[in-house]
Amino acid sequence: MTRRRWESWLTAAAGAVLAALAACGGSDGDTTGPPPGAGAAFTVRAGGDNVPDRYSSDLWVHGSWAYSGTWGGSFRNGTPGNAVKIWSLDNFGAPTLADSIIIPAIGTVSDLQVSEDGTVLVVSTELGANAGLFVYGLADPRTPTLLDSALVPEGIHTATIADIGGRRYVFAARDPATTELQIYDITDPAAIALTSTVPIPPNYGIHDTYVRDGLAFVFAWNSGVMIYDVGNGLSGGSPASPQLVSHLVTDDDNVKGGAAVHNGWWFHNPVSGENRYLFIGQEGAGRVGSASSGDLHVVDVSDIRRPVEVASFRLEGAGVHNFWMDEERQVLYMAYYNGGVVALDVSGELTGDLSSRMIAELKPGGDGDTYTWGVQLAGGSLYAIDMLSGLWQLEVPK
Repeated sequence: MTRRRWESWLTAAAGAVLAALAACGGSDGDTTGPPPGAGAAFTVRAGGDNVPDRYSSDLWVHGSWAYSGTWGGSFRNGTPGNAVKIWSLDNFGAPTLADSIIIPAIGTVSDLQVSEDGTVLVVSTELGANAGLFVYGLADPRTPTLLDSALVPEGIHTATIADIGGRRYVFAARDPATTELQIYDITDPAAIALTSTVPIPPNYGIHDTYVRDGLAFVFAWNSGVMIYDVGNGLSGGSPASPQLVSHLVTDDDNVKGGAAVHNGWWFHNPVSGENRYLFIGQEGAGRVGSASSGDLHVVDVSDIRRPVEVASFRLEGAGVHNFWMDEERQVLYMAYYNGGVVALDVSGELTGDLSSRMIAELKPGGDGDTYTWGVQLAGGSLYAIDMLSGLWQLEVPK
């Protein structure tokens, strides 16, 4: 949730009949031009229909390898979500399933991330025995080696890696029975240690975290977004002693169940030099494969102590899940469950209804076979992980 990096900008051509959802990506070419205009489209380059045995969950791409999780909220073909899929990317970025890690007796691989230096893979699991946090070494990216684990009753919903003050931490969202932020020190990945815990109001829990510049953004469902100093210097906070800086509950119009604050990204705009906007995803009610709800909310954090909501985006008939920023191009890519993948122009000042700023959308698996979990830019492509149709590679227009 922390979380994610990209390199370039995306859009792609209209017709792609075989497409799919899910997340990931990047780009290697020129990143100085403006975002594509109206009428741009995504093009499917490779992948799709490649995880028939399980529902897919989260995704992370690093170099020529990708790792995706599996979801077991309801079994697919009688199989739980107890696998991490390992993908080899060829010279063109096309994915091929290389292997899997099976974590016995768990229900969902809920989140995963590779450290920026490529040395470790962190996996969070939930819904059953052996739930918790797992740290793997990537000396051989094709064959991750388990270095250590921390078992947590009910498990960890998401886990974000952040390097702060010369040490490496994981910011983990414990949810749902006990709602708290858990911060682990994994500087020695073979001896992970719980550094601190922060109780979160039990208002349907904590769902994701995002850490940048010594600030931890905790997305705590109907309790809203909670921003902590964990090394920024603003309030004397640290990973061992997080200090609350501010708190905001976003608008809950037209979504049953309240604010439902799920995830976010603090946008550092290299064009304007501003760190003004925090993008927040609202995850409303849904049904895997057919229905979802929830809007994108834009919060002005120019004064980090007094955040103010200023804009929003709604895709009718679908709800936002995870997303990824191309900061150079000022484009936000969003996984919209049954709505597929959406690209949004977020350049300039953001106010009111942003519906006119949509650049492109695509249902990678087509109607009835699209339920996109997440997206990521990497290596010149946008990758999408779809719960139904697996891992897709989308072309990044130049």
